[in-house]
Amino acid sequence: MTDTLSPHTADAQPTDGRVRRLARSMARSLARSLAYDAVLAPVSAQTLADAMLGEPQAAGRRWRRLAAYRLGWRGLVGTDRAGEPTVGVVFGYGLISAVLGLMSWFLMLLVVMAVVRGPFWGFVDHGPIEPGTWGGPTRAGAWTAHGLIAVPCIVAFLFALRGIAALQAQLVRPLYGLAARKWVLPATIVLAAGGLAFFWSWIEQL
Repeated sequence: MTDTLSPHTADAQPTDGRVRRLARSMARSLARSLAYDAVLAPVSAQTLADAMLGEPQAAGRRWRRLAAYRLGWRGLVGTDRAGEPTVGVVFGYGLISAVLGLMSWFLMLLVVMAVVRGPFWGFVDHGPIEPGTWGGPTRAGAWTAHGLIAVPCIVAFLFALRGIAALQAQLVRPLYGLAARKWVLPATIVLAAGGLAFFWSWIEQL
C-alpha cells in the first residue's frame, strides 16, 4: 500500500520548517546582540582612548567590525555618507556608548537574578516561607508565583538588551563613514539618561 500525504500534512511540513528556521535566526540574532552588548563598555573605553590619542579612524574600524558581526557579517547597509568624524565626536559617542555598555551589564545582571530568583527560586531559597511571600503560604505556590513573575521580566530585559545593541550600532555609524538617522542621537541620550535614573532608583531600594 502506498503512503500518501494529505494536503494538510504537506502544507504543515514547509510551515514547520519555516518556523524552525525563523526561531533559529531569531536566537542567533539575539545571541549576537547580547555578545555585542557585553563588549560595549570595553570597546567604548578604547574609543575614548582613541579620541584622546587623536586616532578616530581606529575607533571607526573597530565599530564597523562589531556592527558587521551583529548583522551576521551580511555587510552594512547605507548609501548616505557621513563626513570624517572629529575627535570631539568620537569622544562623545564613546562616552554615550560607555553608559549604554554599563547599562547592558546591569540588565544582564538583572536577567541572571530573575532566572535564579524566578524559575529556579526553589533551588536557591531553602528557608521557611515568610508572611507576605509571593504565592505563599505553600512552597509550591511561592515557587510558581516567582517563576510566573520572572519570565515576562526576563523577556523584557532581553528585548531591551537587543534594542540597546541596535540603537548603539546606529549611533556610531558616522564613526566609520555612514550617516545615522537624525532621531538616533536624541533617542540614545534619552535612553542613557533613563537607564541611569533606573539604576539609581534600583540602588536606592537596596
